[in-house]
Amino acid sequence: MKDDGTMARLPDLEVFAREHGLKIGTIADLIGYRSRNESLVQRVGQRRLVTPQGAFDCQVWRDHGGGVHLSLAHGHWGDADEVLVRVHEPFTAMDLLDAAAGGHSWPLGRALQALQAAPQGVAVLLNCSHDAEALLAQLTPDPAGAGLSRGQIDLRTYGVGAQILRELGVRRMKLLGSPRRMPSMTGYGLEVTGFVAA
Repeated sequence: MKDDGTMARLPDLEVFAREHGLKIGTIADLIGYRSRNESLVQRVGQRRLVTPQGAFDCQVWRDHGGGVHLSLAHGHWGDADEVLVRVHEPFTAMDLLDAAAGGHSWPLGRALQALQAAPQGVAVLLNCSHDAEALLAQLTPDPAGAGLSRGQIDLRTYGVGAQILRELGVRRMKLLGSPRRMPSMTGYGLEVTGFVAA
């Protein structure tokens, strides 16, 4: 806390640390250390996948909690290249069946078309192993409007998606989606260069 009782921010903490000879670490530093020394995901399979929007290199990932995730990659890139990226969460059968679904800022089919039109692109489909209750929640009306909307990504999945992108060699990415604050992507070695709204 600052002397006036408000919460100290990083610049305030840096001054305090200098004055008192203290070391300081940021959340991005912690994420960077952990992402260099441990992984939340493991690649468990891969194959070429032909979709109605074109061919992708599909890889299957499993996280430590047992969740299953897919990545669909198109093209080749290096560290300096800007890669078009769509992170889609949660991914269910309804994303393939319901063309009128408005829960995601980029419906999956349109996102895959945009990725194919770019020189290189990646779709990360998170939480592909949702249970029957999650699917029922998408099919039945929610009169109270409770729960997360389909367009709101669960913050706990940022780390899983970021590690998948890092494992794929993505460093700089332009995201298919509405602009939003991205928590500590620099800790994963990722730079968000911009957003493409639907």
